[in-house]
Amino acid sequence: MPYPGPVSARSSEHAPGGAPSAGADADAGGPSTRRAVIDAAVACILERGFYRASSNEIARRAGVTWGVIQHHFGTREGLLLAVLEDGAQHFTDVVASASIDGESAAERLGQLIDVLAAHYGSRSYLAYMQINLNLGHDPSTSATVRATMTQVAERSVEHVRSLVRATLGRATAVPDLSTTVWLAVRGFLVSQQLLDTLAYDHLVPESDRVARQRRLLAQMLAPYLEQAADPRA
Repeated sequence: MPYPGPVSARSSEHAPGGAPSAGADADAGGPSTRRAVIDAAVACILERGFYRASSNEIARRAGVTWGVIQHHFGTREGLLLAVLEDGAQHFTDVVASASIDGESAAERLGQLIDVLAAHYGSRSYLAYMQINLNLGHDPSTSATVRATMTQVAERSVEHVRSLVRATLGRATAVPDLSTTVWLAVRGFLVSQQLLDTLAYDHLVPESDRVARQRRLLAQMLAPYLEQAADPRA
């Protein structure tokens, strides 16, 4: 299902506070307006959560009316799909332009972690994750929307596989290793994000420790990759 473009999130399809003004809707077509709505939607979901990111609040933060948002995105589902589309395009751009060329397994793992951190290590990913979880588990989500979500998720798959293969080298031949390494790295990066947002968790890392923890993960995984790549093993 084609959607009108990048981001936004509305919990109502009705204009908040009455009909939009003609002056506001006259300026609805610019890319800067779309960008403002994208940023406002992500920020609102991160601060208030998926269900409390209301139509009124997103419109207020973006400095537009619901009519303007509806002009770009139509329904609330179209709006949320556009958020995912925007994030997926950013991730695809990142992984498509990246390369893994370290000489040692630890260097290659460090490069892979840095590449994936540009997406999974960003705060915006927590907003994308909330949208995916909630739309995916909502029984009212249409089959067309679910199919579009799958297409968005698959867009960067081959680029990621290529990066992981380059990271593993000969160890790629080990069954399930590529998927396991990717899951381990992604889970680690998302966990860093979650720990940073859970105020009650005493294990929250200080910001200056994040890079060191990523390097430590690479050093922990490297010996196994080296062993798996050794034909004498």
